[in-house]
Amino acid sequence: MAESEPQKEPVNYIDVKLHGIQNLPPGWFSDGKPPAFAEHPFRYEVSFSLDGENTYTFKHGRLLQELQQYESYILGATPPPLPSEVNEMLQHIREFPDTSNLLSGAANKRTVSNFKKAEGDGTPLATKILWITTPAADTVSTSSEEQGVKRRRRTSPTTEEVPAPAVPNDDDPPPCVIRVPLGERDVAALDAMVVAGKPLELQFTRVLKGGAPNDWEDTHQWYFRASIPVDLTPFTEPGSLELTEEIPLLPSNSPARVEEKGRKKASRRPKSGVPVILFEEIDLEAQHPYVTHNTSAVVSLHLEKTLTRLASDRVRPLLKPGNLVPQRAPPSKEYQDGTRQFTDVVEAIAKQIMQDYRAAKAQGGEKIDERLFWTFQTTGQLAAYKEQLMPLVIKVVREKFLRSQDASQEVMSELINELYVHLLDCVHTTLQNLTGNVGRGMRKDGNGASVGPQHSQDGDSSGVTGRMWLERAEEAETLREYEQAAKCHQARIASCSSSANFPAVWNDAANFFVRVGDATRAEQCYREAISHDPMYVDSLLGYGDLLLAHNRFDEAAVYLHAAADANPNALCWGHLSLLCDLNMLSLEQGPQYESKRAYWEREGTLAMKEAMGATEEVDYNEVSLLVAEYLLRLHHPDLANICLSRCRSGPKTEVLYARLFTLCEQYDDALTSLNNAEGLESCADEVGILRGDCHASLGHNEEAMREYKQVLCHENVKPHRRFGPSYIHLGNLLVTAGRYNDALGVFTLGIQAWPCSLMWLGAGIAYYRMRKLDAAEECLSESNALNNINPRTWAYLALVCLHKGRVELEIVLQQAIIQGLSDVALLTELGRDLIRASHLRLGEGCLRKAIAMERDAGRATSATSCTAMYYLAGAIEGTQQQEAKEMYAEVVRHSQNESMRKRAGEQILLLSQ
Repeated sequence: MAESEPQKEPVNYIDVKLHGIQNLPPGWFSDGKPPAFAEHPFRYEVSFSLDGENTYTFKHGRLLQELQQYESYILGATPPPLPSEVNEMLQHIREFPDTSNLLSGAANKRTVSNFKKAEGDGTPLATKILWITTPAADTVSTSSEEQGVKRRRRTSPTTEEVPAPAVPNDDDPPPCVIRVPLGERDVAALDAMVVAGKPLELQFTRVLKGGAPNDWEDTHQWYFRASIPVDLTPFTEPGSLELTEEIPLLPSNSPARVEEKGRKKASRRPKSGVPVILFEEIDLEAQHPYVTHNTSAVVSLHLEKTLTRLASDRVRPLLKPGNLVPQRAPPSKEYQDGTRQFTDVVEAIAKQIMQDYRAAKAQGGEKIDERLFWTFQTTGQLAAYKEQLMPLVIKVVREKFLRSQDASQEVMSELINELYVHLLDCVHTTLQNLTGNVGRGMRKDGNGASVGPQHSQDGDSSGVTGRMWLERAEEAETLREYEQAAKCHQARIASCSSSANFPAVWNDAANFFVRVGDATRAEQCYREAISHDPMYVDSLLGYGDLLLAHNRFDEAAVYLHAAADANPNALCWGHLSLLCDLNMLSLEQGPQYESKRAYWEREGTLAMKEAMGATEEVDYNEVSLLVAEYLLRLHHPDLANICLSRCRSGPKTEVLYARLFTLCEQYDDALTSLNNAEGLESCADEVGILRGDCHASLGHNEEAMREYKQVLCHENVKPHRRFGPSYIHLGNLLVTAGRYNDALGVFTLGIQAWPCSLMWLGAGIAYYRMRKLDAAEECLSESNALNNINPRTWAYLALVCLHKGRVELEIVLQQAIIQGLSDVALLTELGRDLIRASHLRLGEGCLRKAIAMERDAGRATSATSCTAMYYLAGAIEGTQQQEAKEMYAEVVRHSQNESMRKRAGEQILLLSQ
């Protein structure tokens, strides 16, 4: 029973059963007395506490012989069933086969054999301390036993037969079992004990029986106290619900409690009617009788719900992503002829062979090719592949070659040759499509979720087109031309014709919209991706993070739990831990605050435990860093900040904090964080790029170029794809600074890392500024071939055509305008050079467009606008003198260029004459 009130809102229950204490010291039941003799003055209690406040105690334990009915009663004893409302609240996580009957049967069989042995050879039954007597029954039985003893002493003083106490009725609560309700705090405390390896301490003591005279005193009670440490290690096994242990009693006597040995002998003499056992002598120098006789207790624990859950048994929402996002029906499969089917099977076989080769190479060793070929020949793979291809070859023959059933041998030979050439062409084409884009912009995340673009796996034209639009979107995002990047993602979605690629295509678009802060369109894209594949982990995580960022925790839980189901790795479990942290932080103070907080703390701890053991042994710090880095790539600074707050200080943590500051445009804080951090040598390249980005954003171009160069321009170091945008930033800074030769070197290195349109464009601009028109034209043409919708490429091609006297000038210039050239400085340069080359009409159009764009942007008097007005006035002063004079006057009033102002004033005087 409990000595204080239990918690009102239990979430679990633990049943503690005390089977008895055995191997007792013989002095407890000797002197010719039976174990249950009436004069025995002691009862025995065992108490325990889970939280240090509520104490539960087994009372009225008695010395009894190990009778069959007692053992059967204890094995079958269970607490009263839980109330119906509690049963509804408790969700049994896993069903286990009920072995109580089997255990009872085995116990009964053992007990019966013991009885037969005892009856046959006269061996006495073992004596134990058992808890089978209720408080009321203990008082009644003691009184009746004393009366019976008195009657027997009058009739037959030489014999003393004591009847065995009866077991409780079915309606009485079993004295050997205590059911403890566990609140959230209790469950957390119990779980902490399991994790730390701390036992559950039970305290054993003996007390005087109820109704004993007042002058009875147990002076040695302290000596016989003991602790019973129950090892909770079995509860660490996932799904475990119960344990049974035999535990030695550990004496807990203290030297401070040792009685004085000089007590008078008169006080040791038993008084009339006082049991002799109260005055027994104790040898304090000898070994404790518990140790001498191996006294032990048998204890079993049973949990209503498992403490260490299986991953699939976690508390989770009842809804699945399919309940919130209706799944789209797959498109009808188009007809494929024999050649297409043959090509698809060849592609699948080639992918499998390349996968086997990568696995063999990762294992290492010598003669990998020979070993792989031997495996291919001897394991039946070759025969299996032949079985797949044979019916398709027959189908190809029937569709394309076979025309006559009684053809001659020559016709058949010609057919075989043509078939061989046709099939070999199919194989070569398939392999070329598979390997033609290897190494171009592939980015993977080693934990199963990718923030970077997911490239199409198809070798058809739609896959190539999708990769083209994806690369164009990356280029536009690198230059922060987000509107153009959004158009590229939309074009990629429109060009996708393979249902297998729909989730990846929509997910890439969703990630882009998250990074640019367009939550509405990001949510639409995520839902589209999930509608095509409800178990697509990248979209489930991305959508869950988006919902977390907008405090929609209940919806986010549906998708994050689904991601953990689909791919239970450290990243997915780390997101569930983050979800628990956010729920805990959002709690409001109230009556249930502590219990709810304890609930989320426990769920978060369990999720983190799963994360740390998901793939390899990692600690919570590595999991938090992994989740924080993922969130920073998706531009969720608030969520990343929560993850970083759980991380230990270290190089990786400091770098991620710097990225967080950079993402929030706190560039000075980012630089300060990097300057104050220690031990950053292991991530020096990333630190250098971060510093360069911060300096460039603050307008410190020289410092930015120095930081970039230290990372990107090392000798004998192969350029990395992950630094591709940084090569573009450094090259553009050098072009702006007029250091065209250095810019050309940077773009040349960048082409090796990321051979994209922007790299070729940068190289073409550098060549053009150095007046190397042929090389500039070659680079610009390559850039235009990779991305023919970039207006800057068309504009520079127009400048090259202008200076080389090409007839394609007007067509190229028209393309630049159609594609939406918005670079005012470049438009002004185009207009100036066209006017100087006597292309007045084309030059006037470019300059007027530049002036209009500056006026619309609120920069009507900017330096670029003044330059454009000056050259436009010079172009129209022969036909529109009044407008030309007004433009010259604007230049005189607003231009900061003294030389231009002077020339404009002179032109006004000439036009006024």
